[in-house]
Amino acid sequence: MLPKTPLFIYEIRALNPKDLEIFALLSPQALFGLQASFLAGFHFEADFAFLFFTSEVNLDDFFSHYHSLSLRYIHRLRYDQWQDGAESVKLKFGPLTVRVGPGASLAEETQELDFDSSQQAIDIDPLLAFGYGGHPTTKACLEFLLKIYRPKNLPTNPPPAEALDLGCGTGILALAAAKLGAQRVVGIDLSHLAVSASLYNAKRNCLEDKVTILQGLAQNFANYKAPLVMANIPLFTLKDLVALGTFDQRLWLIISGLLT
Repeated sequence: MLPKTPLFIYEIRALNPKDLEIFALLSPQALFGLQASFLAGFHFEADFAFLFFTSEVNLDDFFSHYHSLSLRYIHRLRYDQWQDGAESVKLKFGPLTVRVGPGASLAEETQELDFDSSQQAIDIDPLLAFGYGGHPTTKACLEFLLKIYRPKNLPTNPPPAEALDLGCGTGILALAAAKLGAQRVVGIDLSHLAVSASLYNAKRNCLEDKVTILQGLAQNFANYKAPLVMANIPLFTLKDLVALGTFDQRLWLIISGLLT
């Protein structure tokens, strides 16, 4: 999506949260007809849904069919405002380079790395999801990931071959772990926007054989066996995971996120 692309985010409230499941069960064409061509993505959680359109649309017909849903607000902004600077940047983390943007090319990145085999590049298009590498929490997680897979001193344990990424967002941490040496990484996110972006970026980086992306609650994967767990998520979810024993008996943990 280009930086100046307009976004119209329709905030919808449901009387019954189960009524929002129509967005997962029905096709955009069935819900919005010809206007579906402007739908860029959607997310629903609890009793709210957010529909992202690239043009202003009339949803009167939609609401006439689904009486339990109501329009609360239309947010109008540009894509670069939504992603706060993710339009086209290159981030450097030691031997790891993250190139962000809709036209990012790993072929171009490889040339810039002078064919140094110790260098790794990741191509990220955040689409509508959070976590392209520029946020301080994501940066910190990437830096600690490098300490695990590229330690300055001889490590006590070999780097983990398997990793779990709870709240994978754009997939950046899962992809970085795979690039740095993990043979299998599972990424989990509740957001439809995040799952779409992670799957897209795994394909762009030719890592579908190593990275699996699943939609669901992080808490439902608390007992997944992996020596490395990464969780860059809100504090209330981290507290749930601690109570479930998610972080017990792990060799490596990378935990970060938002306090609210």
